[in-house]
Amino acid sequence: MDPTKPLTAAVGIRTAVADTVHNQRTLKNNRSLMEHKRDQLLATESRVVAKFRIYWFPRLLDTWSSDVEKLTSGTKKLAAEGSTVLGKIGHVALPDNALIPDIKTECTELDKAIQEGIKLEDALVKRGTMRIVKHTGLVNIEKVKSLKVNLRKLLMLLKDVDTNSIRVHGPAGTGKKLLLQHLNNYEELVNMFDIVIWCDNTNSTETNIPRLIAERLGLDVGSTSDTNYIASRIKEELKGARYLLLLNDVKARITLDTLGMPMNKNGSKIVYTTYLRFVLPFCPFETMPIERLEKPDSWQMFANILNDGNAENILQGEIEATSHKVVDICDGLFSLIKIVASNFRKNRSVETWREGLQRLRRLAQKGDMYMKAMENIMDFSYDGLKDNQKLCFLFSILYPEDNQIPIDYLFDCWTTLKLVEFGVTEGSSETSRREILEHLLEVALLNEGSSSQYVEIERILRRATMKKLREQGWFKCLVAEEALEILKSGNCEDTQWISLNNSEIEDLNGELDCGNLTTLFLQKNSKLKTMSSSFFKKMKKLLILDLHKTKSELVLPMTDMESLKVLYVNDCVMLKEFHFNPKDSSHYLEVLDIRGRQFNEIPPEIKNFKALRRLMMSIHGSATFPSIIRELSSLRELIIDVEQDVKIPDQDTSITRCNRVIENSIEQIGTLTELTTLKFCFGDEIVDVIQVMGDTLKIFVPKQTSLQHIWKKGYKNSRELQVYIGFRMSPNLKIPRNFIKYDSFVLSSLKTVIKPEIKDVLSKVKAIIMMDSSTLENLDQTTMPHVYYCLVQSCNKIVTLINQTDGFSNLETLILSGCSQLKALFLNNEGQTTMSIKHLEIRDCLAIEEINMSLNSGGDILPKLKKLVLHNLWNLTKICSDLEWPSLTTLEIHECPVLTEIPLNADNANKLHDIKVEKNWWEALQLDDGIKQKFEQSCEFSDRD
Repeated sequence: MDPTKPLTAAVGIRTAVADTVHNQRTLKNNRSLMEHKRDQLLATESRVVAKFRIYWFPRLLDTWSSDVEKLTSGTKKLAAEGSTVLGKIGHVALPDNALIPDIKTECTELDKAIQEGIKLEDALVKRGTMRIVKHTGLVNIEKVKSLKVNLRKLLMLLKDVDTNSIRVHGPAGTGKKLLLQHLNNYEELVNMFDIVIWCDNTNSTETNIPRLIAERLGLDVGSTSDTNYIASRIKEELKGARYLLLLNDVKARITLDTLGMPMNKNGSKIVYTTYLRFVLPFCPFETMPIERLEKPDSWQMFANILNDGNAENILQGEIEATSHKVVDICDGLFSLIKIVASNFRKNRSVETWREGLQRLRRLAQKGDMYMKAMENIMDFSYDGLKDNQKLCFLFSILYPEDNQIPIDYLFDCWTTLKLVEFGVTEGSSETSRREILEHLLEVALLNEGSSSQYVEIERILRRATMKKLREQGWFKCLVAEEALEILKSGNCEDTQWISLNNSEIEDLNGELDCGNLTTLFLQKNSKLKTMSSSFFKKMKKLLILDLHKTKSELVLPMTDMESLKVLYVNDCVMLKEFHFNPKDSSHYLEVLDIRGRQFNEIPPEIKNFKALRRLMMSIHGSATFPSIIRELSSLRELIIDVEQDVKIPDQDTSITRCNRVIENSIEQIGTLTELTTLKFCFGDEIVDVIQVMGDTLKIFVPKQTSLQHIWKKGYKNSRELQVYIGFRMSPNLKIPRNFIKYDSFVLSSLKTVIKPEIKDVLSKVKAIIMMDSSTLENLDQTTMPHVYYCLVQSCNKIVTLINQTDGFSNLETLILSGCSQLKALFLNNEGQTTMSIKHLEIRDCLAIEEINMSLNSGGDILPKLKKLVLHNLWNLTKICSDLEWPSLTTLEIHECPVLTEIPLNADNANKLHDIKVEKNWWEALQLDDGIKQKFEQSCEFSDRD
């Protein structure tokens, strides 16, 4: 008998047992990892679905969700098979089971699906097209019975499969728009429609409804005027979509084809309002009449507006009794109730309410029609304004009814005419243009426009305001039709404001004796073919001239208009030149808009405008930036429209071309040392490059090297500095909450290198964000001695973050998020020194395997570390630290399934008192029981779902 056989058999048994134990552990760990990844995928799906309830992105979610369903089903099957195999242990040996490679393959597929979901989630947000854009600041109608009933009726009709369009019809001022706005905001619509599209002022000849719809859908249609092209883009985008189209104030017949809306037979609906009896654009339709509010509803509406934002109910005692009489005067018209309540709500004095009621009674007459009622109510609202607020409001009537009023134009005119200062006594507090505008919006004399760049005045209110302006007597004004007759008679010597917008005038020849004229509006006169230079001969006091979209051939005699400060000739295609007297080398013009002018090059006469502070101009996307602009040394605001001949369908290519235009332009403006605003308009997209707001300077540059042309302008004294490199400034750009405490920061998507311009900027900033970079390999290219906070997010080329630590001497907070290729935080080399990091956070870096905090020479790289946060690191196996963690107080570890040990012992981390981990992870942690017991009292456990 061979004596070695028993020994060999024993070794074989031990080996088999060892293999079984190894395979058991491997299968168990892999199954656990697979289930973790499945949970992560389901969590990602939940986030994506939640975002899809917010953002519109056609035809992508369903495909990915189907893949998720198949994968999770496969995961469930594999997990069950693994449980069956593991349940047999003790009965049979566990071989090198085929499930292990299958589970590994499943994990790989799960990772791919997770990354696809993250990309889809990111695409939804970056596209930024909301499925429902809610109106803010709406009057509450919850207790207004008639409107509430009508809202329910509308919702029932939307659910009716046989209803395609709904016509909301009623007299002006009855609240049709408010009802439609509440319908737009209704939460249930997100379950009924893929996207809700709101369009206002649909009657305006200037409003291109297809363009508004395209903008709403996030389609870049450039500056094209081809409505057929825009309509085709809309139709393709909405093909198969279940949409709801809401049109307010329709006055003309329009069709789905002209709007570009496809005839989707899947429950898509159209709801529109009109006060015109015979406007029936969409047939067949269901009609819903809207009448004046009954007295109880009028009272409730008044109360809702009055108490909005007030902590206490002011409708008590005599004020309540007075308010019922006030509401009666409003005659059930929502628009009147809104204005009156908006003016009363700031008052708490009984005496003020009495006086207000008496003013309304003196104005009101039994049987008033809507126009007369609006005049009366406007008088009441107007009387509560200060003198400068009154004049700023009255000036708004110079713009045509139903027109969007550009706020920047309004501010230009208010400033030039000194309306903001009108009636303000010496020593009183200065009122800004923005404050006046906000007050006019608050008391409902002006309304918010289609975007934050515009305001508007209601049609009926504008007519009432024209009457008030005549009665006031401060300024003599001529508007539209009446102005034509008076101009022909020549009786306008005392006139100060003239508005001939959208008039039928055909020529303006000869001299016009308007010696006191300060403002002349001639916008959008399509029939005006000729205008002689002598027409301006006697306008020596003219301050503002608006020729926007006027088609007459014209040479502007700037010498005759020696006082002119504001000139708008945008889209004035027939303008030939600015004529100067050769002896006159400069002009006092301050604001000039020449956008859309088909100059072969910027007129050389512009260099004569030495006082110019605000210039709006157009350049061609392929042309060089006009060097003559560099001579305008007083320029503070420069707004540039960029015209493109060819529509670029690919977004990345479009952004690249836009950035190239911006870079080329920035290089040419180095002499404009006073510049505080620089923006580029590419179609409907506005890109801010320089923006100064109070003490804060914001700069965007497509690439870092462009900073040298901006940074030397004397901005170094700005208290707060925000630099965006490769990232455009946007309200949708989510700056991490940690940045709130930092006044100055750099946000970059590009690799930064040590060059003078970036070094100078970094000396000002306290924080830096590197985000969405496909070029950044590590942070070693940048020395950041002044930076205290650093975030690196979604930079997928980084494998090792920091090779040399001596360039980060003051860095206190380091956060890493979503860097998919990151494998190690520090490289173990001789050049490393200790760092001052107190807060280290690593999230969603799926490739990281090791966090090495040890110096080659011995000791810890991070001796001051107070907080360590590790989240969702699926491959992290090791944390190396050779020091005692003398400062560590907080440790958070979640979703790190293969991290089985951490460097805690009986002698280190004596200040650690806050540990947040998963209970099952802590229980499986390979740590001495005594050490576990020491730290377990500081643990806050969470159970993984």
